[in-house]
Amino acid sequence: MQTIFAFGQCKEANYNIGLQEIDDLFQPDLNSMEVQDRGLLKANKEQAKAVLAEKVIRRALPEGLEISKEAQSAANNAHKNYLTNTKDDLARLKKSMVLDAESLVDHFLWVMSLLIAWSDLSKSEADKKKKLSPEKLLVGDYNLSQNRVIDFFRKSSKVQVALVKKDMSWEGEEDNLKSWYKDVLKRDETFNTYRRTANPTFDQDKEIVDYLIKQIVFKADVVLSYFEEQDIHWVENKSIIRSLVARSVRDVEEDTEPKTFELPDFSNNWEEDKEFFEKILDTTVQHDLEYNEMIAAKTKNWEVDRLANTDQIILKMAISEMMNFRNIPVKVTINEYIELSKNYSTPKSKQFVNGILDVISSELKESGQLKKSGRGLLDNK
Repeated sequence: MQTIFAFGQCKEANYNIGLQEIDDLFQPDLNSMEVQDRGLLKANKEQAKAVLAEKVIRRALPEGLEISKEAQSAANNAHKNYLTNTKDDLARLKKSMVLDAESLVDHFLWVMSLLIAWSDLSKSEADKKKKLSPEKLLVGDYNLSQNRVIDFFRKSSKVQVALVKKDMSWEGEEDNLKSWYKDVLKRDETFNTYRRTANPTFDQDKEIVDYLIKQIVFKADVVLSYFEEQDIHWVENKSIIRSLVARSVRDVEEDTEPKTFELPDFSNNWEEDKEFFEKILDTTVQHDLEYNEMIAAKTKNWEVDRLANTDQIILKMAISEMMNFRNIPVKVTINEYIELSKNYSTPKSKQFVNGILDVISSELKESGQLKKSGRGLLDNK
């Protein structure tokens, strides 16, 4: 959805670049010794822009407008550049979309390395306290570096190799680490209760790590703000990342060897999911005008370009999924995109998206354009 939105922005920018190319082409040549026909230049410029608008945004040419050879040539060149730039943008955005999805495992490493960094900081603090005032140490002053679950990931060769390979560390972020540890962790009663526990069990070690993940890393405003500044997709991805980290912690047992740990998969079948991502992007972009007309026909009291951008994209993606994915039931598609509208669009979008998709799906079914196949799909339900 974000990729389609970004692609729309790129198309608009490329169109404006084309208009600027035409403007530049028909500017008077101030260095020429010949008299410049400003009226002719302006006429050619307006004609060329009208032709480009017809080609790109399907705006009808003004009735009776005659196009000169110079204007037609300028419009053709601008349109050619528009198509080239737009094609390059789509390829770049598609590649970025896939890489963003695959980077979810990198974010798992990012969070896990934060826990390790906190445990290292905890050990340094305990060592300093022991050296300066050993008489002040509490019997149950248990530092986080002794946590066996965090130590498991510290000793995992897969985690350490991946961190080195991806050049991921918290070096240079010491101020943030110390601030979070002092102002968030050490002020948290659940964490302090754990620290006062003499010889905690393995289950208690696991419980506090699970708590730190859910209540500190993914809930404390100061930590979340940092992640959001570092990654523009953090808000959308954080629930998946949290699930990856929590699942990995949950699977660690007391007798589990660190060398057996495998980095988590964010998808049960990534190749299949990637194919879905790429296909729905391609088909939505390819049939943009067709889907736009389908939506416009059902929103007669509204200009399509006045609809929320998010609603337009959601509707087009839903239509694309209904028409191009034979094995996905129509009801499943509609429900999924209603959920998207609830999470990412306006408060009234849920009812709007539901109503439009219900009407369009019924018409597509009646016309035979919905061709579903597979067990339980023959009736298109």
